[in-house]
Amino acid sequence: MHCLTVLYPKPDDPHAFRAYYVDRHIPLARTLPGLVSATYAFPEPMGPGDPPFCVFQGYFADAAGMAAALESDIGAKVAADVPNYSPKGATLCNFPVTET
Repeated sequence: MHCLTVLYPKPDDPHAFRAYYVDRHIPLARTLPGLVSATYAFPEPMGPGDPPFCVFQGYFADAAGMAAALESDIGAKVAADVPNYSPKGATLCNFPVTET
């Protein structure tokens, strides 16, 4: 399993971000080819420092499947949609899932 994680900074208009993200962007992201499952959350701080405003995690069978999804037509649409709700952008990272 391979995880794509997307971290979003605090937006200027949190309400507008949430509404667009939940109602429009997440349904689009769920159509990524090869996506096995996905989760998103709006984390609360647990100590010093600011957490990301929103976190998305998408799971794929492997890194090649994730790369293919991001390079697909749907992947391009998902990426092009980000400025519609997050003008400050997003930070993407990925990793193989290790079970303990």
